[in-house]
Amino acid sequence: MKLKPKYFEDFKVGLKFESEPNLISKEEIKDFASKYDPQSFHLDEKAASNGPFGQLTSSGFMTLGKSFTQIFEMGVYDGTSMGAWGIDELRWTKPVYPGDFLKTKIEVLEAKKSTKNPSKGTARLQHTVTNQNNVIVMTWISNQMLKTRPMNDVIKIFSWQQLRQHHRQTS
Repeated sequence: MKLKPKYFEDFKVGLKFESEPNLISKEEIKDFASKYDPQSFHLDEKAASNGPFGQLTSSGFMTLGKSFTQIFEMGVYDGTSMGAWGIDELRWTKPVYPGDFLKTKIEVLEAKKSTKNPSKGTARLQHTVTNQNNVIVMTWISNQMLKTRPMNDVIKIFSWQQLRQHHRQTS
């Protein structure tokens, strides 16, 4: 589901949103592994059957990339993202297999406006990735830099609030 882009001020502690499920295919697992994580249990089904997971599995880095992409597909950062300054506490908790459907759930943990640059702030976000059985397969925390709301939007919102308050006082 496409969401409305959110500015820094919209990222209130406790805010939650989630992506649509995304299918993980055998072909993309092998393709990613051949380029970036060439371990046998990501590349070869026969070798994977004798490996630590008993079958072909996604690279954790591919799983992270898919989760990252899901966030952008939601539209929440459209025109407001200023990048990120890091990832904390990345954990791969269960293997991801071909045919799994992954969903990313996000919760705002912290939001801090920049003291040096009032046009941006950082939202610290907990990402929880689950499969079709609602089993957690990965968790990570991002430190997302976001634009603050443009001043003309703030003025419009403030003016609307003043108008509502005036209406209440005169009714």
